[in-house]
Amino acid sequence: MSRKLIGQSMVEANLIKQEQLDELLGLQRHNKEKMLLGRMSIDLGLVKEEEFAPFVASYFDVPYINLMEYKKVQWEALNMVPESIAEKFNVLPIEKKDNTLTIAISDPLDIATIDAIETVTKCQIKPVVSSPKHIKYAIFMFYFIL
Repeated sequence: MSRKLIGQSMVEANLIKQEQLDELLGLQRHNKEKMLLGRMSIDLGLVKEEEFAPFVASYFDVPYINLMEYKKVQWEALNMVPESIAEKFNVLPIEKKDNTLTIAISDPLDIATIDAIETVTKCQIKPVVSSPKHIKYAIFMFYFIL
């Protein structure tokens, strides 16, 4: 079964209008660098990160966590990923169960980051999605404040 293109799914989810998608696709075609539609829509102020993160989670069938409300972070998980690594990759370790570490990440397809965290922790990584701003805030709260 093939998945709908993300841009069309964004329109169907009422994140953007069809005209906005057409403009984004035009910008994407004319840009020398490969820019992702989601990142472009956020950068241009069409979509808020807090709206896009749950959409991405749903689109890729990965759980979404609102880190502004989530209070169940395990200390064992936090201790597996040094704060400098969490900040560098903008990930927050949430839970360790057996040999699986659940991390909050904004892009569940960021294989390079997932591989790096696997290397550091020697655990399998289970991603959950949260917005980049919420992850950054949670890193500050859990590593520096609590």
